[in-house]
Amino acid sequence: MTTTMMKLGSAALLTTMTLAAAAPAMAAVSGATASGTPASGATASGTTAPGAASGTTGSTATSWRGTVVSSMRVLHLGASEIKGYLPPGVFIPAARYGVDAYRIVYRTVDVRGRSTTASGLVVLPRNDRHRLRPAVWLHGTQSFRKDAPSVSPCCDRAAAVLFASLGYAVTAPDYLGLGLGRGNHPYFHAPTMVSASVDAMTATRRFAAARGRTVAGPVAVSGFSQGANGAFLLAKALEKGPGVAALAPISGAYELFDVEWPAALDGKVAPKAATYYLAYITVAWNRLYHLYDDESEVFKAPYAGHVAALFDGRHTLDETAAGLPADPAHLLTSDYMARLRHPTGSLGRAARANDYACRPWRASFPIRMFAAHGDPEAVFENSRRCLAALEGGDVTLTDVGDVDHITSVVLSIPRVGAYLATLVKP
Repeated sequence: MTTTMMKLGSAALLTTMTLAAAAPAMAAVSGATASGTPASGATASGTTAPGAASGTTGSTATSWRGTVVSSMRVLHLGASEIKGYLPPGVFIPAARYGVDAYRIVYRTVDVRGRSTTASGLVVLPRNDRHRLRPAVWLHGTQSFRKDAPSVSPCCDRAAAVLFASLGYAVTAPDYLGLGLGRGNHPYFHAPTMVSASVDAMTATRRFAAARGRTVAGPVAVSGFSQGANGAFLLAKALEKGPGVAALAPISGAYELFDVEWPAALDGKVAPKAATYYLAYITVAWNRLYHLYDDESEVFKAPYAGHVAALFDGRHTLDETAAGLPADPAHLLTSDYMARLRHPTGSLGRAARANDYACRPWRASFPIRMFAAHGDPEAVFENSRRCLAALEGGDVTLTDVGDVDHITSVVLSIPRVGAYLATLVKP
């Protein structure tokens, strides 16, 4: 949405979950109060094992998860300032309220279900309504922790500001290991993608309640690229809890091993972006599922032994990209490329646990999908396959044209906003 967003967009895709991950926090989203303390002695590595991330069960789990640890206002806009703040073409006339945005740190669980903290952005409309409808924005792929919505003034804040200016209380999670979160980001780790988002929503509700406002009702869910996958998975979890008002995902790579990774290996995804995504998922899933003992098993020389360090959260996107070759064939071993096409063993188990965002499902709420047939990163076939997998219901797919990945979100966000505006009282 700006020059920086164009840079981020070359790394903006994919995500997944399990419904069980969200269950311990659902009661808190629906209205439990905050009490109790985190599990004693728990720490957050965010790395080693693919645990269910369900945390403890029962009342203990829903008492401390979503507790706000700290908050700080990062943005204050009057109603007349919204249009100037948003990128060109994103503003819509229904954006009538000013907003206040806050960075929060909240309690959640790591990949082993242990207590940890994560950060996120909360954006509230500046109006006189004491009862607000909830909305969630899930961002695309990021490996540099300072690019996350609560920390960076760029890009993802625009979507959250637009939705809040319509009257929603908006939650934009940073995800585990990004922003001010601890440890490494468990990229595509299904359970924690959802659990961190559900707990962020609980934190938003509690944060608003401390200011005399109630956040309640079915949730409007949207996201881009990686966040589009997460949006599907989060909506599935919320459907059994507070309910979903609508789902509006943008340009997701919904079929990783059936569509996206084969496209990346066949040159149908922009080569440099394909290299980045495949390197990121390989490093992240090795931390979770032990895909290899030594980097030389999956990465070629001279890159083997140096790739994991590029995804430590401290390297910018440009720095990470500079440390990788121009295309996947120069990075990945032939044996590992064959495994990506036909995953078995630990990679197969990881794929089955995480790659199912659009598997057959009939939603009880409207779904408005957006994508671009010209997208060179999240190829359009992902959205076609996803649409075909959804078992009827109120589902549409809008093709925004022969444009790139970032332009697809710039064109889609105002359309999502216009639709969400019809679902909330003016």
